[in-house]
Amino acid sequence: MGIPTIARIRLSLGMVQIAMNMLWEVDRGRKSPLSPAATEILYSAYFYRICMGDVAGMLDVSRSTATDLINHLEKEGYVHRVRNPDDRRAYYIVPTRKGEEWLLAIEGRLFAYFEEGMAQLTGEEQQEFARLCAKFTGVHDGTSFSSVLRDLKRSRDRLHVPMTVVREGRLLRLEEVADARYHADEDHQVIQMFEKRVPETDDGIQDEMIVEIYEEMQKNLRDAGHLPVEGLFESGIKAGTALEIGPGPGYLGLEWLKATEETRLVGLEISRAMIASAEKNAEGYGLAARVRYQEGNALAMPFEDSVFDAVFSNGSLHEWESPERVFDEIFRVLKVGGRFCITDLRRDLSPGIYRQMYESCEPPEIRPGFETSVRAAYTREEIMDLLRRSHLAGWQVIAHPYGLVIHGKKA
Repeated sequence: MGIPTIARIRLSLGMVQIAMNMLWEVDRGRKSPLSPAATEILYSAYFYRICMGDVAGMLDVSRSTATDLINHLEKEGYVHRVRNPDDRRAYYIVPTRKGEEWLLAIEGRLFAYFEEGMAQLTGEEQQEFARLCAKFTGVHDGTSFSSVLRDLKRSRDRLHVPMTVVREGRLLRLEEVADARYHADEDHQVIQMFEKRVPETDDGIQDEMIVEIYEEMQKNLRDAGHLPVEGLFESGIKAGTALEIGPGPGYLGLEWLKATEETRLVGLEISRAMIASAEKNAEGYGLAARVRYQEGNALAMPFEDSVFDAVFSNGSLHEWESPERVFDEIFRVLKVGGRFCITDLRRDLSPGIYRQMYESCEPPEIRPGFETSVRAAYTREEIMDLLRRSHLAGWQVIAHPYGLVIHGKKA
């Protein structure tokens, strides 16, 4: 599928109703907490550092209305204000992590919808459809948020703001330009913190003291709402018996069990100390009857073929000795129609995101381990190359500012 094809259809009239349903979450049976105007502010702030004073003109509304919209976004936790160091009377609007995650969730569903629909067309049909969409909307490959927003002060009469950015002929997903949002006047490239991958341990966390520190960190992530439970639901993992690879102290799987009914979980863990921690936590959740933890290596899973309705893992991919073999095993143990979702860090974090994540690691004793985990993590391109060499099919890899998501369905 040609990149310009997707770029041009993003704002096509024929996609508006379905895309808007996704944006307002009507397709999921609930209403988005954000109005169209609030969403436009959030999207724009994601790409470009906008001042509060710019919003009224950008939306063609009164200053009081613009202030009300910003106050609502801030109250709901989607943005926060940052004082302009050059003008103490001015404030920038900056998305919070909650705001970024909301945008990226919508982006992932929109991309999946477009890719699935375009796959049903021939190459010639795709190009013709893209050409007509571009002609109708006036949105072309060279248009970007940055170029449009730079024109705000010159003219607000006619603006076509695409939801895409194209660099060197390649469509960038929203998450890929997150770190360029404050650099509209320069060709900013995300600086990779660690160019070369440095493998981490492949025998898990065995030391009991380190297990305690790691459990405290995972508990803090749970309490802050940062475990990707919602991502499991968005990947279609909602029922049946699931396998969790590398559950550690078990919080993600236990939160999934708590949020579902008549589900069961098997946790495959290489560390005996982690299994003891997870079993204790399962008792604390009152879910011990629905979960079983088994010692074993994901390279050769001790399970029969086609036994699980779903497989998921969070934060262990970078420790797998041979990811291709684990992907093969996931394919083997999944039932036909089974879903999978694997989330992990990414090595090419931006410096700003890396510092934010590093400094937020609690307790502080876990921070050196976070650095080694980032060094051992993969980039999106590396993971896609490994997936292509495996038997696992039907996958999609999404790179967001904080990590990678691999999800799909076994055909």
